[in-house]
Amino acid sequence: MKAVIVPSFGDSHVLRVVDQAEPRPEANQVLIKVEAAGVGYVDVMARNGAYQPLSEPGFSPGLEAAGTVTAVGEGVPRDWVGQQVFALTGSGAYAESVVVDACDIVRLPEGVSAADAVALGVNALVASIALKRANLMDGERVLVRGAGGGIGVMAVQLAALYGGVVTAITSSPARGIRLRNLGAAHVQDRTTDPDSGTFDIIVDPVAGQDTGRWVEKLRPNGRYLLLGAAGGAPTVDTFNSILATYHNSPSLHAFSLNSIDPGTVGAAATALFHLVAQGGLRAVIDDEVPLAEAHRAHERLESTPVFGKIVLRP
Repeated sequence: MKAVIVPSFGDSHVLRVVDQAEPRPEANQVLIKVEAAGVGYVDVMARNGAYQPLSEPGFSPGLEAAGTVTAVGEGVPRDWVGQQVFALTGSGAYAESVVVDACDIVRLPEGVSAADAVALGVNALVASIALKRANLMDGERVLVRGAGGGIGVMAVQLAALYGGVVTAITSSPARGIRLRNLGAAHVQDRTTDPDSGTFDIIVDPVAGQDTGRWVEKLRPNGRYLLLGAAGGAPTVDTFNSILATYHNSPSLHAFSLNSIDPGTVGAAATALFHLVAQGGLRAVIDDEVPLAEAHRAHERLESTPVFGKIVLRP
């Protein structure tokens, strides 16, 4: 089978397509013929050597895949064979086939394609579980930074669906129109900083040096959801902002899907996929790229604003 590997850390040109033996499922595992794999900024971090779980080169990137189960290991019911599933792979999704633990697969409902599944995938799971942990209440004001990105477009939709009044931060009027169509009540240009008011919840997959400035926009008892660091790590000044607003009792929630047990993740994924099947949530795909051109997907992710998710097609 074909697979993409990271033989050494570096820019997108280090990605290589190689021939590998197709893996075989061991006990409590399944083999999936990959029809779509998600491309996210975490893959860029892994390729650069900045993602701790993949600290040695030689791996195949990709945390999520969707496709058809073609074989099962001992302990897995054979009726899984032939089923369309989504899987959290940990790594290895940039391939024609991948083996995963059976506890990490979710059956796809009719009407949800493999590409739809990975377009939601990790991004929708992170946004959904984080917003529920923050106990979003009906009518609360929610700010989403990086609203056009993979997590952002899901956070906008889900926050609105859960009853929030959403302000989306994005980079162009055209993207703003698309975000309004996804549920944003207000749109703000990220290059300006008008008095946009204060917020009960701020969803932030960007972070970066000015994180503290956004922390200071929290209302009393506001919750700041740090869901990534596409703009780099926050500086220590962020904690100065927390102390400066101490009497408002701000809460900072750093959230990674890696901290959640498979059962909880599976239940959340099932609920999200059924929302898509019922028309309550939209999969947003920016581009579909052949597996052999994975480097181009990374180049695109790093060089131009992406709206939604880039999907790899083996």
